[in-house]
Amino acid sequence: MNKKIKLLLLANFIPHYRLPILNMLGEKYDFTIAHYGKLIDENEANFKQIKLTIKGINGLFFFKENIYKLAKQFDVVISLGELRVIPNILLGLRKRRFGLIYWGIGVTASYNHAFDSNSSIDRIRIWLMNKADSILFYSDYPIRKYVQKGVDEKKLFVANNTVQVTEKVIIPYEKKHFLFVGTLYKQKKLNELLEAYKQYIQITDKILPLVIIGDGDEKVNILNWIKQENLEDKIILTGQINNQQTLKLYYQNSVACVSPGQAGLTVLNSMAYGVPFVTSENAITGGEIFNVRNNENGFIYNGDTNELAGIMKKLAEDNELTYKLSRNAQNYYFNERNAEIMVKGFDDAIEYAFNVKKN
Repeated sequence: MNKKIKLLLLANFIPHYRLPILNMLGEKYDFTIAHYGKLIDENEANFKQIKLTIKGINGLFFFKENIYKLAKQFDVVISLGELRVIPNILLGLRKRRFGLIYWGIGVTASYNHAFDSNSSIDRIRIWLMNKADSILFYSDYPIRKYVQKGVDEKKLFVANNTVQVTEKVIIPYEKKHFLFVGTLYKQKKLNELLEAYKQYIQITDKILPLVIIGDGDEKVNILNWIKQENLEDKIILTGQINNQQTLKLYYQNSVACVSPGQAGLTVLNSMAYGVPFVTSENAITGGEIFNVRNNENGFIYNGDTNELAGIMKKLAEDNELTYKLSRNAQNYYFNERNAEIMVKGFDDAIEYAFNVKKN
């Protein structure tokens, strides 16, 4: 097709980690993002932006702008499949000539609700999302569930959630530390990580430090715990690090990235740099946990701190095992979860939705 498809994304805001993916879409489409977050600098963005004015009422979101009128100016509209954003989720019920895509996790998932834990809400979600011309998921997990509820499988697509890492770094055989990366929230169960680390150093002769990168509500509690346990020389809090070259060095030298309570996009970032990911089976996730293949590119344990301590001991002492898992993790990212593969998922959903309306 010679003329580029006019594409609109209705988003909450634009996270910086998502920018490379969005810019790749901007190369292919006449692309606009409407959102209520901070505008991205024009020099960084390969797309146009529209600033929305949000109004919240009892946990539901509305906009000062007329979202339906805006959407009618485009060939295809992608909206986050969030039930609380009323104008967006009701687009599927409106008469329209534009192709509509709902994009998201596809099931209940948040810091307060476990992945796929609320079937009553999901019945409403599936009914509303099925009003779109195509549905795009973060993982393939929801597909069977949607098909069982009567959704046509041909309209279901997957853009596996990922981050862009272009450099395939050299993986050291001898690594230097364990790693945690992310905002320091209570829900991430950092207390379990600290307790497991304390147990690990009591059962091994090969003690590696634990580096915690990030800031957040739990920082003071973590610092107090470290001081109380006299572990200042073994557990290092760096604060938040945004410089990618600095982060790369921390990742590259990590035996594993350990996150007991959450398995989000850090899973993919870790694997891209050749770092196995370790998390619990009940971790908060948007589906990224499905990338962790137990004892192949990481570990999923049952939530017991003794088991986590044992995994840390094994990884610290067995360089051959750690090196194998590291190579598997990196190969998995570059072969199956790189940014281009995610964009291909978008392309397929966009083409399907566009052709539905064209025909």
